[in-house]
Amino acid sequence: IHRQKLHEAWLLREQKAQEEFRIKKEKEEAARKRQEEQERKLKEEWEEQQRKEREEEEQKLQEKREREEAVQKMLEQAESELENGATWQNPEPPMDLRIMEKDRANCPFYSKTGACRFGDRCSRKHNFPSSSPTLLIKSMFTTFGMEQCRRDDYDPDASLEYSEEETYQQFLDFYDDVLPEFKNVGKVIQFKVSCNLEPHLRGNVYVQYQSEEECQAALSLFNGRWYAGRQLQCEFCPVTRWKMAICGLFEIQQCPRGKHCNFLHVFRNPNNEFWEANRDIYLSPERTAACFGKGPDRRERPGHHDDYYGRPRRRRSPSPAHSYKRNGEAERKRRSGHRGKKSDKH
Repeated sequence: IHRQKLHEAWLLREQKAQEEFRIKKEKEEAARKRQEEQERKLKEEWEEQQRKEREEEEQKLQEKREREEAVQKMLEQAESELENGATWQNPEPPMDLRIMEKDRANCPFYSKTGACRFGDRCSRKHNFPSSSPTLLIKSMFTTFGMEQCRRDDYDPDASLEYSEEETYQQFLDFYDDVLPEFKNVGKVIQFKVSCNLEPHLRGNVYVQYQSEEECQAALSLFNGRWYAGRQLQCEFCPVTRWKMAICGLFEIQQCPRGKHCNFLHVFRNPNNEFWEANRDIYLSPERTAACFGKGPDRRERPGHHDDYYGRPRRRRSPSPAHSYKRNGEAERKRRSGHRGKKSDKH
């Protein structure tokens, strides 16, 4: 009886072990099937991706062949026309390029300041005006301080070599030297000189005339001429609203961008001349006559240059290389006046 009980217990244990083994095998088989299903799906997705990539590559090759065939056909057509004695004419640009150019957004900085730090590499569209009342002369005004601004990032003491007072005094000499020349062409309603340190704005001169015809005459007269050892590069500028172009925070010495600002930081004109254009008052016809009549009698108001350039700064001993030399009319007038005083004393 005892052996029979032991045998029955062994049979129960064996039956239980067989059941556990069967369940384990079923789980392993289910896991294997799931793994195979996942691998099959991954393989199908990979094959589908490879198929799409091949189709895209074939489509690109087909488009490339079509473009090459179109170019070859165009060249053959042009050669045949030349052989027949026809005159050469540049082909029209592809329609898709014109549509792409039309859909591009306008560059806000070029529209507001007439200059963009990206230049031709800008991803947005620059609408170069064929005619404008505003003339832009790039980098016409240069000083020692503006030329040395690139060194400031590497040499913190470079700013001690010059002072803002000297820079502003050189601007005043420049103002008296060149503005009469621009006024000889026509009526100037705005004259601004940029004191930004960014290369695309540094030393730019903006001259706005009352009419586009006067600006065209100024472009024909000054473009290509030489001034202070540099050849002038003049172009029409889209800027006509100066409140949008000039950095208002710079006027109160609170511009957070500093020398990296892409809006205009301009010198203050003597006697606050052309103040009407600063506020775009001339754009209002009913107020233009009254505002222009008050110009000569208007008192000069203190600006940020009076406060900023009036503060003393540390500087090193002056050297001859720091002087700003110019062969302009103002310099010649001062020299001639100095010689006249000497002759009177003798």
